[in-house]
Amino acid sequence: MKVFFGLLLILNVAFAVFQWLVPYEQLFAETPKIEAAEQLQLLSEADLAPPPAPEVVAEAVEAETDAIAEAVARIEQEIENQRQPLVTEDTSDRRMCYTIGPVKDKARAIELGGRYSSRNVETELKSSLDKQYLGMMVFIDGHETRAAAVKTANELSAKGIRDHIIVNQEERPNLLSLGVFGLKRNAERLKARVEKLGFPVETEARYRERTIYWLYGEQSSEEEMRQLLEPADLAEGISQIPTQCLPS
Repeated sequence: MKVFFGLLLILNVAFAVFQWLVPYEQLFAETPKIEAAEQLQLLSEADLAPPPAPEVVAEAVEAETDAIAEAVARIEQEIENQRQPLVTEDTSDRRMCYTIGPVKDKARAIELGGRYSSRNVETELKSSLDKQYLGMMVFIDGHETRAAAVKTANELSAKGIRDHIIVNQEERPNLLSLGVFGLKRNAERLKARVEKLGFPVETEARYRERTIYWLYGEQSSEEEMRQLLEPADLAEGISQIPTQCLPS
């Protein structure tokens, strides 16, 4: 389209210059008949109008070019405006999202999901690994064989320490455990007692990996937020926490 308007511009400019230099009357006026007795006139004696200066012609061409360029720009803008949608679509997020948990049992999590789904709340079950703290273990390490661990256990029993068990771990076989204590001070108390008996005793925090479950819920923000947890759920440590909605 720009090529078409460019050709049109060149033709208009050429025609305007032609009209400027050759008046309309000279183009279409009827040629008068020359009488036989008419006296000829020399060109040097004729009263001819001087041609327009080059600066005047250039200004006229430039003015015509600017006018055509403005018209082209105006038409292109109108076409672009017609392409734009008449109504702007509302893209705001109308969701309200939250997580429900943690839940230790999968069946319990599924039951909670059904409770929310029955109230038009979309839920998704998610899981993650969690380290559960078991307590502080008191133990004696360094036995090369099980027989050596049994010997240490018998010596402890002879001195009044009878609660122990041999544990085989992949990285530490024949470990003699003297118990796991929920309270650190109880573990430190036993450690001090065994050290006084001359044994190289140690303590270490023990954990157990477990799978916990969460429910991710979505509902419309135009409705009242669903809060369907019961007192028994709250007593288990289950809560409903607002969270950022995932991309839809």
